[in-house]
Amino acid sequence: MGADTFDCVNPSRVARNAAIYTADGRYNVNTAAHRRSLLPLEEGCDCYTCRHYTRAYLHHLFKAKEMLASTLATIHNERFTVRLVDNIRAALKAGRFHAYRDEFLGRFYSA
Repeated sequence: MGADTFDCVNPSRVARNAAIYTADGRYNVNTAAHRRSLLPLEEGCDCYTCRHYTRAYLHHLFKAKEMLASTLATIHNERFTVRLVDNIRAALKAGRFHAYRDEFLGRFYSA
C-alpha cells in the first residue's frame, strides 16, 4: 500500500542556499523582498522556525553567513516535507490521491 518511511536530503540541501518550501512554491529568503518582512517563512506553518523567527531575521542570518540560518531553514523545510507526506498518506487512505496531487501541484507551481 505504500511506504511509511521517507528519506531525502533535498529539504536540507536547498535550505543551505536559503531556499524555502511553502504550499505556494519555493522562494529564496535571501532576496531583498524579505529584508524587512516580519512574516514567518510560511503563514500558518507550525514549525519551530515559523513560530519564533521572521523572514527578515533569516535574511539577516544568511547575509551574515551564520550557521543558524541553514539550521532554521532546514527545520522549516523538513516540517514542510513531513506535512506533505502526511497529507499524501491521508489522501491515499481517503481514496482521493489524484485530486490532492492535482491541487497541491497546481498551487505549488502556480507562480
